[in-house]
Amino acid sequence: MALSSNDFVVLDALDTGEITTQRQLAEHTGISLGQINYVVKRLLEKGLVKVGNFKKSPKKIGYAYLLTPKGIEEKSKLAVRFVMRKLDEYKQIENRIAETLAGIEGDGCKTIIFVGPEMVCDLVKDIVKNREFNLILERCIQDVKLLSASKAGSCDIVLLSDEHAGSPQKIAADSGLPREMFVSLW
Repeated sequence: MALSSNDFVVLDALDTGEITTQRQLAEHTGISLGQINYVVKRLLEKGLVKVGNFKKSPKKIGYAYLLTPKGIEEKSKLAVRFVMRKLDEYKQIENRIAETLAGIEGDGCKTIIFVGPEMVCDLVKDIVKNREFNLILERCIQDVKLLSASKAGSCDIVLLSDEHAGSPQKIAADSGLPREMFVSLW
């Protein structure tokens, strides 16, 4: 039984036990109400979800979608597959960054200024350290506008990660640094 990422999102949301309607489920997950209806029907047919009723007041009957033991098991399996897939993607990204760093090192460069998000900078630092590159990550700058004020002349390469920063040609022109100093991480 192949389950989709929407199936996982719905199972995960239902596991909170706080959702009693498909409309609430749609709002909670960001999935359209029509798609929620389709997913819930499939999960009911597969025996992963059941509908339970309870009384909110003596005059009204309410319903709740509940995970079955089989639903809990399938949600767990989906979570493991999801994590494994994301770890594989992470490894691929890590290897791609390592290839870029190896090229920088191979060109005889040593000092780098990184431009981009702090989280990506931390990843680059970890790769430099763990793979024992002979590179120095001199500075991390999150905003490319700060590049001209950052003593960029003291580095060999400016490593660009931020897709919002613009083209290397434009950044070189704006910063006054030679175009040859700029390398795209991606």
